[in-house]
Amino acid sequence: MPDLPKLAGVIEKAEIRHTGWPMFITLERAEFAPREIDGTLECWVKLGDDEIDRRFTDPAHSDFWRATPAGRFFLIRGYAEDSVETVPPGTILDTSVHIWRLAEGLLHAARVARAMKQDAGAEITVRFRALYSGLSGRVPRHLGGSPANMLHALRPAKSDEALIEAIVSAQRIEDDLAGTVYPLVASLSERFGVASLSTGFVQTEVDRFREGKV
Repeated sequence: MPDLPKLAGVIEKAEIRHTGWPMFITLERAEFAPREIDGTLECWVKLGDDEIDRRFTDPAHSDFWRATPAGRFFLIRGYAEDSVETVPPGTILDTSVHIWRLAEGLLHAARVARAMKQDAGAEITVRFRALYSGLSGRVPRHLGGSPANMLHALRPAKSDEALIEAIVSAQRIEDDLAGTVYPLVASLSERFGVASLSTGFVQTEVDRFREGKV
């Protein structure tokens, strides 16, 4: 297992900037830089401190994350949809953004796994879990310029939480990101009345994510 300085280097190299604000972001400013807490790396980009930086005053840029040398990573982040001035917070779930975030989380995990792998011949398994809370009453809605649409009747979520999980090899994530993301997106979409999610829709959004066209 790497020590904390080496782990910090792994995290920096694994950053994915397709969406502009990467998961497990590493900032140089002392207020936001990762620090050692009980044998882990911890980073907290706090919400609402206008005197530090106005970029960090919305839910989409208020990250809290931890990482351990054993390869356990944890991230809490608010909804980007709740930072849009034209949309009341807590009312929608963007049909594109949640696909990008799942794709980013899986791809980041695969890159970290590759960087931490000690046996070149070993296959690394990623155990991925995403918990969505505050879903009750939200309606799926597209806010951006995606060429794809979800052509299904959608309804507000009645349950407030959704836990979705995947156990998949890091190599498969790299080779077939859209196929790995699809069952997670399909499971989440069921909360909104989507009985059959289009694979083409997910593929298009994952392609946009990878091309940085988000």
